[in-house]
Amino acid sequence: MASIFRQGIVLSVARYVEQAIMLLTPVVLVRTIGTTAFGEYRLFWLLVTTVALLFNFELPRSLLFFFVRLDSERRRLYVGQTALFLLGITMIAVLLIFVFGNALPSGMKDLLHHHGFFLALFLLAWNLGLLLDVLPNAAEQIRWQAQAILATSVLRAALIISAAVFFQRLEEVLVATLIGACMRLGFLAYFIARYCGIRLFPLDMQQFRVQLRYALPFGVAGLLFHMRKQTEQWIVAAVFSPAVFGIFSIATTLLMPFEILRTVLGNLLLPKMSHLHSLGSHQELLRLNNQGNVIVSAIMFPAIAALFAFSDEVIQFLFTKEYVSGSPVLRIYLVQTLVSVEITTLLNVFGQGSYNLRYEASILPFAVISSLVGVWYYGLPGAAIGSVVATFVVYTLFLKRLSKVMSVPIAKLQDWKNLGKIWSVSAVCAIVVRFCADLLEPSAPIAAIVGPTAVLVLYATILLATGYYRTLAEMRRE
Repeated sequence: MASIFRQGIVLSVARYVEQAIMLLTPVVLVRTIGTTAFGEYRLFWLLVTTVALLFNFELPRSLLFFFVRLDSERRRLYVGQTALFLLGITMIAVLLIFVFGNALPSGMKDLLHHHGFFLALFLLAWNLGLLLDVLPNAAEQIRWQAQAILATSVLRAALIISAAVFFQRLEEVLVATLIGACMRLGFLAYFIARYCGIRLFPLDMQQFRVQLRYALPFGVAGLLFHMRKQTEQWIVAAVFSPAVFGIFSIATTLLMPFEILRTVLGNLLLPKMSHLHSLGSHQELLRLNNQGNVIVSAIMFPAIAALFAFSDEVIQFLFTKEYVSGSPVLRIYLVQTLVSVEITTLLNVFGQGSYNLRYEASILPFAVISSLVGVWYYGLPGAAIGSVVATFVVYTLFLKRLSKVMSVPIAKLQDWKNLGKIWSVSAVCAIVVRFCADLLEPSAPIAAIVGPTAVLVLYATILLATGYYRTLAEMRRE
């Protein structure tokens, strides 16, 4: 666990710097290109991320499972067939966008009309660049991946912010975004040439079918999952103006650091757990998953509680008063993040893709209907309700399935006792600091900075005073 923890620190620091830079970008954009153009920019990224999430079918992430089991020649083959698959599926996605463009929300139709060719180029570059998010990790080049994340994020943000400040127009901002995606491809090409190689042709259809058989059930399940996650954003984009969608999207922007940390944990654990699974060490891989979740939750839970307690002030400080109405949406999503412990790696290593797919397919209609009803009755915050309720249901089904497959009671599938302790301490710290802030009534900027900081300091003090930090340290060393 110690080596994974060190790798996790390196990769998490890089990802958090990336997220800080990505957070800085919209902070600058809302002050330079105006609310309408900012809403269109967020619509652009909604379309891009939807294609990236729905049309990769988990094939890039399957490399995390296969690399530790392959020799050098087959690694080159798997990299090549993954790259070809991404290019082919993205071309199909671009074609579908142009064929069915009239069915898109009005703001997105205008975007497609004015920047359609640019969007197609960007999608091809961005989706192929998805390999950079997993390939160095699969090849156990964690430090290199961290350096690449830092370099690409800094260069991309510098280009976008410079374009926004100097031109103050959406078109130049989008051009800068495309240049950033192309630089990302350059880093990927360098990594492939130096560390693993690539074989594009001829295809080995037998090996390609092996990869597809593993990845596609998880990929289709992931497609349904991301459809469920993206549905509320598309509903908001269809019902409200681009400016209001910009407000809604602020909530998802502030959630990114938590999602990144969970993704880093899953990507680091999966190769190790895949190796343990091949050796038949099921208890060891479960222990690894449990300890990883407790350590990550010790970081995430107090941060979630702090952001929940001071969401109004944080949004006002970062994005101005015009975006404070997104605070209820953020709080709803924070509750969802709180319950989403990392168990997908267990589903991956035990080959439960078909059950994952079945559960996601059954819950998707319910999530869509819930979000539509929520928007009708509760407005903007109501769009997030369906996703949260669906997350509770799906995680319950996942736990029941894993309990059956692994012959382990749900009570022992995770370290619920330690997770509960961390959550309770985090909640108490947030309540105490929020109560003090309400008594003192500081200005919004002071509350946005001092409030969350005070929650984290009080939380750390309690860990030190009770000696609980030793428990976490022992997990890290094991």
